[in-house]
Amino acid sequence: MRTTIILLPLGLFIAGCSSVETQKTVVPLTALQSSERFQLMVRTGNGVMDKLVYEMAYQQFGGLLPLREQEPFTGVMEITFASSDQSWFVGGSSTIGSATAYGSGWYSGRGYVGGTATVTGSSTTVSSGGAFTWQNSTMLIVLKKNDGERIWTADYNYKGGWEMSGWVVNTPEEAARLVIRRLKEKFQNDFKKE
Repeated sequence: MRTTIILLPLGLFIAGCSSVETQKTVVPLTALQSSERFQLMVRTGNGVMDKLVYEMAYQQFGGLLPLREQEPFTGVMEITFASSDQSWFVGGSSTIGSATAYGSGWYSGRGYVGGTATVTGSSTTVSSGGAFTWQNSTMLIVLKKNDGERIWTADYNYKGGWEMSGWVVNTPEEAARLVIRRLKEKFQNDFKKE
């Protein structure tokens, strides 16, 4: 019985933590760097976020991969990002609100390819205390050649409420920056094993 009481909270804690999964082919990084030209494409459902995530990803991965903004391209790095906030209220605060972000198409640094994005939202807050807000985010990255061969894929599920970083990562922009940095490190580690 005591073991169950101890293991149950531990299991719940572990189940709620951030997670990352990656898959890599046997193609060495040096071969990619010398022979490929990847186009970076981003989809978040929000025009401003598309541009921010594009630049963040270009800065992080541009030194590792031959990312190009002009044709010809031999492959693509597709990044999909979604984030939502959660709050825990301390005191007598109350917030009622809604936000919707949806869209289609890929942002490529020069505009959208085949789609549009729309964002709407509203909220009302009555406070007599404060709130702790954190992000729950998902970032998917697929690095593939034009023939569809996947070279590296990543799925990062960030749970800001379960990490110390959640105290300072309060916006989707901050979550995207953190996750991109972590995925860059994961990419480097995955290709270090060559």
